[in-house]
Amino acid sequence: MKRLASLGLVAVALTVLGILTVGSAGATTTEPEESLGRVVVYVVSQGLCYDSFVTAQNLPDHGRFQTLEPDPDKLCGEGSLITEFGPGDRGYVGGRWEMDGGAVRFSCPLIGPGTPPPAP
Repeated sequence: MKRLASLGLVAVALTVLGILTVGSAGATTTEPEESLGRVVVYVVSQGLCYDSFVTAQNLPDHGRFQTLEPDPDKLCGEGSLITEFGPGDRGYVGGRWEMDGGAVRFSCPLIGPGTPPPAP
């Protein structure tokens, strides 16, 4: 049951990001004409929302990655994501993300300046 819930979380995250997971040894770069849609990420350490877009998919397991998850509270709106660190924070690694314990790795830089979440 836990595995099924984990797979459901990944499916939601992949849908939100528009990432197609295709087995590859290297990163797959999206073409400019391919629209992956707008992604909004809430950064906990800053209390701010950042716009973003996916620039590369299927990154190889080299270097550091930061965890990105669907935001259960939807602080930055429907379909927003959440992470601990953002631009300027020591733990931010430039938009190199992993989801589901590292099963999905991609590049999705946060675009500043961040803005406070909308009022409830």
